Amino acid sequence: MKKLLISLAAALLVILAAVLILPRGPEIAEPVDEHCGIPESWENTIAYVPLDDRPDNLENVILMAEASGWHIVIPEPRLFRTALDGQEPNPNGTQYGDREELLLWVRRMDELGCDLFLLSADQLLSGGLVNSRAMQDSLPLELPEGRLSEEDAFDAYIMALGDDPANRVYLFDSVARLASTVGYGGFGTEEYTALRAYGNVERPLLGYEELSLESVFAAYPFAADGITGAEAEVSDAEGPAVLTEELISAYLSARERKLSLTDHIISAVKGSENFRLLIGIDDSSSLPNIQRNELAYIEKCLGENAVLIAGLDSLARLMIASATQEEYGLGVKTCVEFIGGSQDIPASDYDLYTASQVAEKHMTLLSAESVPEAEAELQVLILTPPDDTLRSEEYFGAAVDRLCENAERHIPTVFIDASRNAYGEAFETALLENAELSRLMGFSGRYYQANVIGTGFAMGFSRYIYLRCGDTSEALPHVSQLKQLVYSAEMCYPFALHVREELNSYVTGLGLDPNNIICDDRTMQSILDKASELMDTYGSALRNNFEGSRLPCKAEPGSDAEIVTADIYELRLPWNRTFEISFRVSAGLGE
Repeated sequence: MKKLLISLAAALLVILAAVLILPRGPEIAEPVDEHCGIPESWENTIAYVPLDDRPDNLENVILMAEASGWHIVIPEPRLFRTALDGQEPNPNGTQYGDREELLLWVRRMDELGCDLFLLSADQLLSGGLVNSRAMQDSLPLELPEGRLSEEDAFDAYIMALGDDPANRVYLFDSVARLASTVGYGGFGTEEYTALRAYGNVERPLLGYEELSLESVFAAYPFAADGITGAEAEVSDAEGPAVLTEELISAYLSARERKLSLTDHIISAVKGSENFRLLIGIDDSSSLPNIQRNELAYIEKCLGENAVLIAGLDSLARLMIASATQEEYGLGVKTCVEFIGGSQDIPASDYDLYTASQVAEKHMTLLSAESVPEAEAELQVLILTPPDDTLRSEEYFGAAVDRLCENAERHIPTVFIDASRNAYGEAFETALLENAELSRLMGFSGRYYQANVIGTGFAMGFSRYIYLRCGDTSEALPHVSQLKQLVYSAEMCYPFALHVREELNSYVTGLGLDPNNIICDDRTMQSILDKASELMDTYGSALRNNFEGSRLPCKAEPGSDAEIVTADIYELRLPWNRTFEISFRVSAGLGE
């Protein structure tokens, strides 16, 4: 990578802002603001523009990058924040990110010497994921060159990075989901339900030669016969009365804008050696819905440096894993094993592909070689919902037994709980009392199948490759690995299984909406205090699982560090809703 000298003043600022991380004793987590500014060196540094400010796209991405030997620099969070209805707007006066300032930030990082970029197209062109679903018309950007269209701004600021042959740009984009976000732009639960049903109506499927932007758009309004309006197929129970002509028009316009921008990005990066493009499919279904022609068109247009994959909140982490794999050129011999028996059927109404299909796609993305268990360097265990509920205990018992066996045999392992908590507290208890989560290369759970599989693959592969090929003498990567394991496990078990339901009841009891909490600071603090109390109560077994356990710090056995402490503090609700929670992790390692 190219290296440029940074000015003495900038270097001094970094030194003053730095937090010394020691390999022994408790360590205080850094806030994300510490990743703003100019680094002392650009070596192994990624300039990152997040999809939005939720933990899956911010804290967890930073931790995973650090656990793999990378450093992350980000814009000021105020520039990519999403504000739901009724919340304080951003400094630019909108509910979405500041597109102009973010593009200027990317250019500045390039001018200062950065040569590795991880960029969300949705953030740069639409101000974030939520606004990309709702924005009906193209909105020109006011930049130093003058007023530029979204496409021209992308070319001038993002494609221009390719002018430097030393630059590598990892770009990710999304396919619009079936309905927009509740609590944004006046969009409520009734509208969400009705429009998701409308989008899920079967559409006329276009043949390969028929696929074009115009033909995809022309098929949007119609049901499968190409004549009947799709709204006529929505049942009363799904709220057809809400489907006004105005609402449908806005919905289709937003889809047209989104697909048009994706089409421009695909065409722009095609054939460029500097760019990698990953396009994620947001929640969908296995029905031939409004997304099907969009997906077929995207697949038709993709170049060799672009991939369409299921999942969305896993994309940034997958790109970091791809960057790690390309940096070291290691193709990992991998054995994937499913436990639960339902890997060949979609896990829910929101999944387009089966777990086995999703896993296969991720193996290809990360240049992994599928091998039998006896030949594997890395094992990926994926727990699916049980194909027979009478066998639930057998399945989760097998998962726990395999994790314990692999830990004893020092087999690098990724564990992906793609069951959506189908095994409940019995599995949680068995897992936390018997298995050592700290021994894992990667762990993910809680969310929909595609996201958790992508996240688990990204964490596990990136960490394993780093331990095999990177400089493992620094303390920061190991502390960050512990933090991301704690973060993922806290979200999957205490929070998803116990805390969120009770927190929802508490918020509702205050007369507030858990999906968008509008209240004064004192009330919000009481909600956070309640969340902290609940996380402390239900998280004790998880803390016991980590503390006193050991973390692998090299690829070979006998290189483990003792975990002195693993706790969470300073809880917050990033979007003032209870769907996700954020916190800082106090993690300390002994020798």
